[in-house]
Amino acid sequence: LHQLLAFDAPLTTYFWILILTATTYLLGGIAREQVCIYMCPWPRIQGVMMDEDTLSVMYRYDRGEPRAPHKKGDTWDGRGDCVQCRQCVVVCPTGIDIRDGMQLECIQCSLCIDACDEVMEKVGRPKGLIAYDSLANFERRAQGKPEKIQIIRPRSLLYTMIMIIVGGAILWGLMHRDNLEVNILRDRNPLFVQLSSGDIRNGYTVKILNKTHQIRKFTLSVSGLKNYRMQVEGIQESTPDGLPIIKVDRDRLRSVKVYLTVPRSELSSRSVDITITAKDLDGTSVSDNETTFKGPAK
Repeated sequence: LHQLLAFDAPLTTYFWILILTATTYLLGGIAREQVCIYMCPWPRIQGVMMDEDTLSVMYRYDRGEPRAPHKKGDTWDGRGDCVQCRQCVVVCPTGIDIRDGMQLECIQCSLCIDACDEVMEKVGRPKGLIAYDSLANFERRAQGKPEKIQIIRPRSLLYTMIMIIVGGAILWGLMHRDNLEVNILRDRNPLFVQLSSGDIRNGYTVKILNKTHQIRKFTLSVSGLKNYRMQVEGIQESTPDGLPIIKVDRDRLRSVKVYLTVPRSELSSRSVDITITAKDLDGTSVSDNETTFKGPAK
């Protein structure tokens, strides 16, 4: 925070603050309900998952129609409970009229329920003109049957099973994810260098990603080449048997330049398949990465 206020933070920090501030103001202050209508995937998902027993915010037209303004002392005979106050439209974040039926723009925030209940209380009518209801209950009331809420049904059980399976898979993946990731990029220009001694050298860029919260040290070794020599730029520390030791900070990616040199006589072809292995010093993490070693034609 001190670096941020003193303008000593990296330039990328201020860049992302600017981007996040601008997008927040644009989406929340200018676009507003357009985000809910055109950008949010929830209405589309909701439309696919709903059935006749799904509870959602609905206007009970069988009780509210015919709608008309109401004055104190007027009779309620021959009319519905809706008094045309339009408070449900005023409070709606997306600006829809819930009385027009189920709509894609509805985000189920239930603000219209609270607004309508307040009006119903003022005019002395029962609350719940707008409430969580289902299409099946509309049919039951029309047939004179009691309302029924079916929470447990095949569709809800299927969705629950899918969420459990997906959630379990995500949890398993997080618990069993590799805490080491290594990427090998072989130099393509030039493919190889022939030294004055006649030996052949290839260059590689090795990127080691430490996914843990501890500083770790890794060794690099090569299989598939005989009598090779390895040189890592900027690395002085090594194991007793000569393997370079690369230190990687917690939750960081480190990129090092690696050069492999072998006598030309050890190359059996222009391209030799090799494996570069990165291994934690404590032996808990090992990553094998296949690549090639290029040389001149025989």
